[in-house]
Amino acid sequence: MAIHLTGLSNQSTINKSERSQKDDATVSTTEKQSSVKNGGTLAEDTVKLSGTAQTLQNQHSKIGNLPDVDMEKVEQIKSAIAAGEYKIDTQKLANNMASMDSLF
Repeated sequence: MAIHLTGLSNQSTINKSERSQKDDATVSTTEKQSSVKNGGTLAEDTVKLSGTAQTLQNQHSKIGNLPDVDMEKVEQIKSAIAAGEYKIDTQKLANNMASMDSLF
């Protein structure tokens, strides 16, 4: 379907009947190209993913199956806190807080 936007093209304006004739010719050609010779049914669309896309899709599904929280690590930290063995690197903590602050 032809669309004419004022000021965006140097095409001459066509009237409605001319546009309909052009659209009908385009649709007829498109239908001929996309129909299958066995009974005139339209061919089905198919998509083939590249190897990279397949790998990304597989990795995405694997990541989706991972839990949001690493409960094993949480239990290790809980145990270390309970035993009084959990050490906090205050310098590293301060640096990380400062770097986070600079983002805002």
